[in-house]
Amino acid sequence: MANKKIDLTVEEYVEMHKKGMSDAEIAKEKGITNQQLYSWKYFRKGHIRRALEQEAQQEIASTLEESETQVTSQETTVTEETQNNGVEEDDKGIEWLKREAIHAHKLLTEKEEECERLKHEIESWKELFETAMADKEQLHKENLILENQVQRLKEANDELKAQNERYFDTLVRLEQEVKGLRLYALQKLKIDVYGA
Repeated sequence: MANKKIDLTVEEYVEMHKKGMSDAEIAKEKGITNQQLYSWKYFRKGHIRRALEQEAQQEIASTLEESETQVTSQETTVTEETQNNGVEEDDKGIEWLKREAIHAHKLLTEKEEECERLKHEIESWKELFETAMADKEQLHKENLILENQVQRLKEANDELKAQNERYFDTLVRLEQEVKGLRLYALQKLKIDVYGA
């Protein structure tokens, strides 16, 4: 699974995301793990961001085009009605056009806000990922330092063991020498007191 090639394009990801699928659902659909999808997204974050922005711009342009078409259609209708119904119908048509223009402006503003929100969200994820990578690097360095310290402590422990063994051998030898000296001193004392 770790070496499996990910069969997913940026366009497919954006299309699936547009359909409302979460990253977990996309990963399951493509037969990969969440971590693999996360890594795939990280190395294509620029392409994904541009694709999402283009998608949002296309939606905005489509909405504006529909609004303009409706406005043009209504203008034609208003013009015909104006010719037939006079000044009162003109006022109604103008009011309707104003409402449509306001509605189109609201839609445009909402799309722009959504684009901004997506940009902030992407930046937030980017910052989180960079923080996680920095933490990982720091932990790796600390781990190496601790491993070096453990190695040095093991070497120091081995040296202390060797030194302890040398001291023990010296102690045994000295005890034997003391024992011999005691026997010699006792023997000499007997000779001095009792005579040969």
